[in-house]
Amino acid sequence: MTFNNSTTIQEAKKPRCLVIAFSHALSELLVVKSVRAYADLRARELGAIELLQGTTESGNLAHQLAEIAAWIDQGVDAIVAMPIDAAALQPLVVRAHEKGIRFLSYAFPLEASDGMAGFDSVLSGQICGAAAAAFIHERFPHGGAQALVGALEATPLFAPRWMEPIAMIEAAGGKVVTIGEGATVEAGRQQTEEALRSYPDLSIVIGINDEFAAGAAQAFEAAGKDPAMSLICGQDGAPEGLREIAKGLHYKGSAAILFDQLGAAIIDMSINAIQGKPASISIPCEYVSLDNPARLGELIKAFGEVAR
Repeated sequence: MTFNNSTTIQEAKKPRCLVIAFSHALSELLVVKSVRAYADLRARELGAIELLQGTTESGNLAHQLAEIAAWIDQGVDAIVAMPIDAAALQPLVVRAHEKGIRFLSYAFPLEASDGMAGFDSVLSGQICGAAAAAFIHERFPHGGAQALVGALEATPLFAPRWMEPIAMIEAAGGKVVTIGEGATVEAGRQQTEEALRSYPDLSIVIGINDEFAAGAAQAFEAAGKDPAMSLICGQDGAPEGLREIAKGLHYKGSAAILFDQLGAAIIDMSINAIQGKPASISIPCEYVSLDNPARLGELIKAFGEVAR
């Protein structure tokens, strides 16, 4: 074997860098940035891995398809994609396989994929629903609890995040007076403000994610709501949600995904798929609140460390 003058023996013996690409439908969300940060951290820990981060925002299917197609043309080793539209992704899965590229799904299963880095949206919705039901039984034992539940129609695969809380709130004797739409702080604040104008006794908000819920907390605080008679619950366990919980006001808890495990799974499951090993995992979530301040503080600290 011969080498050019600029290549050392040590460099020549290094394994080829694996290229893994990650596409999320809503990459603008802070929660997605947190997952990406942990994926980057795992890639650096293992070494010899280049992680390409997608730029699709607001569920823009055309953008996602074009970006994935470019990665296939580039010849990456693995693609992990959140399936905005599973049917639309299928031709790209076929193209990837024709080039020997492993194609995995993120969050939800995808037919003919090589694996999945996922989490349990049903459990997440049930966790928030259980928190709301307990609050209703404690604070509104004779009825009268009114709720806003956030949804995101653009991503129907997330439906358990709003359908489960709706069912559990109603079973506990509460009334869902309005369904929100959106996944940003601004959407949560504006829609909660609008709901309060029609339903000033609104006491419960379940966010599709922590950003929507954080906006709802801002609206409750501005309206002078009594924290003892309110419950806001988010989903994901994102930093902004955890910090709101720590204030001890309206934001009572979050169905927190273990982001360090989810971010690592994007890398680890891709490597498993490349090596022909089982490559699917569902990361658990847990209810995080001031009932366990040590756990809450641990998660907040962890986000601070990964952000550095």
